[in-house]
Amino acid sequence: MNTYLQNTFHQIQITINSIKALIEIIDESDFQIAPIEGKRTVGELVSHVAIICKADLQIIGQASMEKMDAFYELNAVNSKKEMLKQLNEGYEELVCYYESLPDIFNNATSYWGTTYSHFEWLLEILAHLNHHRAQLHLYITLLGKEPAVRLFE
Repeated sequence: MNTYLQNTFHQIQITINSIKALIEIIDESDFQIAPIEGKRTVGELVSHVAIICKADLQIIGQASMEKMDAFYELNAVNSKKEMLKQLNEGYEELVCYYESLPDIFNNATSYWGTTYSHFEWLLEILAHLNHHRAQLHLYITLLGKEPAVRLFE
């Protein structure tokens, strides 16, 4: 694996580890709470974060919008244990996929028409995870809990 991928996966692992620590702070009884009106509930947010790596791999693989809708429906997770498992599995699948690529600078096009190299898609996954980690941190704070989780090294 080249240095670009190693360094990017290192950052993704840091992000996933802090997401897992944030999930541990949440009680499953908090899952139905929507701390911000009109936005996802805590459970919906964590379920989404848990499958980001797997979902984004589908997108890189040029899945259609219909296939993505079916993917999200089939892969919704409802317990902390399953969410943590999905985060780990998704990361491992992501690493395996990228290790198998002959050229990370080949392009892939999403169903909405965006074309990036595989490396750019990996950077998008890192950004996507960090975006939702920030939301999760905010949600936990709005629940009145202290998210004393280190977000960066």
